[in-house]
Amino acid sequence: MPATDDIVDQLSLSVGGMVCAGCAASAQSKLSQVAGVENATVDFASGVASVDGREIKVSSIIDAVRRAGFDATLHAPKSAAHDPLAALVELQAGNDRSQIIRESQWFRRMLIAGSIWLVLETLHWTVAHNHSMAWVGWAMFIGTSFALVFAGGGFFSSAWRAARHGTTNMDTLVVIGVSASFGLSTWIFFAQQFSHTMLDSPLYFAEATALLAIISGGHWLESRGTSRANSAVKELLQLQPESAERLDKNGALEIVPAASIQIGDRINVRPGGRISVDGTVIEGRASVDESSLTGEPLPITRQVGDSVSSGTIALDGHLVVRVVACGSASALGRIARLVYEAQITQAPIQRYADRVCRIFVPAVLVIALATFFIWWSIANLNVAVITAVTVLVISCPCALGIATPLAVMVGTGEASRRGILVRRASALQTAAQVRTVIFDKTGTITSGRPTLDQIEVIDNRWSQQQLLGWAAAAEMQSEHPLARAVVNAAQLRKIEIPSAENFIAEPGVGVRATVGGKVIAVVRDEIASARIEVDGAVAARLTLTDRARPESAAAITALRSMGCAVGMLTGDRKASALAVANAAGLRSDEVMADQTPQSKSAAITLRGASTVMMIGDGINDAGALSSAGIGVAMGSGTALAAASADAILLRDDPRGVAELIGVARETIGVVRQNLLLAFIYNAAAIPLAALGFLGANGPIIAAIAMGLSDISVVANTLRLRAKLSGQRKRLASGTPSP
Repeated sequence: MPATDDIVDQLSLSVGGMVCAGCAASAQSKLSQVAGVENATVDFASGVASVDGREIKVSSIIDAVRRAGFDATLHAPKSAAHDPLAALVELQAGNDRSQIIRESQWFRRMLIAGSIWLVLETLHWTVAHNHSMAWVGWAMFIGTSFALVFAGGGFFSSAWRAARHGTTNMDTLVVIGVSASFGLSTWIFFAQQFSHTMLDSPLYFAEATALLAIISGGHWLESRGTSRANSAVKELLQLQPESAERLDKNGALEIVPAASIQIGDRINVRPGGRISVDGTVIEGRASVDESSLTGEPLPITRQVGDSVSSGTIALDGHLVVRVVACGSASALGRIARLVYEAQITQAPIQRYADRVCRIFVPAVLVIALATFFIWWSIANLNVAVITAVTVLVISCPCALGIATPLAVMVGTGEASRRGILVRRASALQTAAQVRTVIFDKTGTITSGRPTLDQIEVIDNRWSQQQLLGWAAAAEMQSEHPLARAVVNAAQLRKIEIPSAENFIAEPGVGVRATVGGKVIAVVRDEIASARIEVDGAVAARLTLTDRARPESAAAITALRSMGCAVGMLTGDRKASALAVANAAGLRSDEVMADQTPQSKSAAITLRGASTVMMIGDGINDAGALSSAGIGVAMGSGTALAAASADAILLRDDPRGVAELIGVARETIGVVRQNLLLAFIYNAAAIPLAALGFLGANGPIIAAIAMGLSDISVVANTLRLRAKLSGQRKRLASGTPSP
């Protein structure tokens, strides 16, 4: 955890005390002004601020948040300083506690104000007009005063804090509205009691209390909806067992906390047990349910030599696993962190809402003031106050603040349940706009497990066995699938692979190494898949084949049905590329063969990079992935290390590309619907309120309308969650979508 006097390049912290998107925009504006900050975002829904730049003083960031009128708490808890996963667990627990506190606060305020409102409303419609019963007026005055203190205290403190720092927020509107209603009623009430004037003027004590009750109720429902929408990280963290069975040196079992497990330990996994680490199976065999991480619905058999991941379940067998990664370094830890970070980022569309919110409250105050004076001049003070209060209450921009982040939480969370990790909210918005999808061939369209079919010896001084052994030695340190095919071919033929020195890999060209005093190169060839050079002279040509995945044709068909153009980029020869393309359902004009890493990037740029999605294996396609509007890396092993990718498919299944685009389109569609609902509400409601169409009961109608606006956005977002969840379950069961 950084200290307040540290200098950092990136920092995230919790921001407390925000009540609307305007608060988030105000805090974000202050953070952007701090020296060294290049980018700052403050998410209202999660209460998290993130900044990055160069040489940023932690103390300056905290001071900026406090100058904006909010509390600032550094994210990483001290108890978890050396374990980012433990930090995330503790952070999520803290967020859950904060969420529970917020919900209980809103519920308590709603209950207090609602109970008082019920009593006052009963008095209002029964005996309030009987001026001989003086105690009724006093009861309404005292009851409303009680409600203002115990149900409205939070609104008043928030508005005052904003005012002290020269800003406004949603609570500013609520407080002015409630205070105006209460102040007018108090003036009328005391005039009636002590000077016996204004006897026919109505009191609005019940209305002031109703405002507090209804607005608190709306925020309570909003908090509950936010909690339901933001459940993905919580579900992932719950996959981590709290303890594990460790085998000691003597083979005895001991139950230890999962946090104490170290690399190299041996972990015992019983049938039905959840695996707590990433590791290699050294004993046993079991069907493992990996759906919680990869979205793969069918169990996968794991046996000696296979890898297993934390958070998965051994269904029917016993395993002994040697630990290779645990805690934050495990697949579960990395996935949870990526999902969390994606959910606290902002989609570009959110910036428009933030700009509106930043100027919205001051604009509403001006409109309310103008409304007050106009109605005072053409009617009377009562009408002027009530109409202005109606404008203030009905204008609260709560719905604008939650319209985007709630939907992004749902979209990124649902993607993670399908084994798709979206690194940032902007990638989700870009994916929704994709019109062209370009696949790399090896490891994406194909299985990535090519086999050596033929060795054509050119230089008869060397035998096939010698040349293959030298080539395997040179390729031993390479991670490319073709390199693995050469090494596997040598091993299957039981050829001794000598050691190699001075290894050099040139992306898109091949590898070179010194083997037994000879310079051996395995490089691209114009005729075959690759050629072997010995001391610069061509010695043999290699023909390797890699079959298209069975799912590739279905993925390409699905993308076409979504209106996307498709294509394939590969460094392989055209004949081999066309054979794979034909099996995957691609036309010859959709294939670009003999490509280098540089030409791949250029090809994507020519197709309008901003609407292009590039799918690669995360190793040799970094340039192409970065050039595309959105880069997607396939495969859990290499993809998690693909820093150039915007999204990651944990399952080696190209159909996930169509799922990603589908989830993104549904999510951004709901974002637009939410923003439209919020904008239309305010665009229609403010003129209606200012022109007096809501009448004497305007403040109550306004409070109900404001609450319904929030609830409509939350409900629409939860509808998205239900829809995406239903789609996922139908895909898992093999049932076609309606």
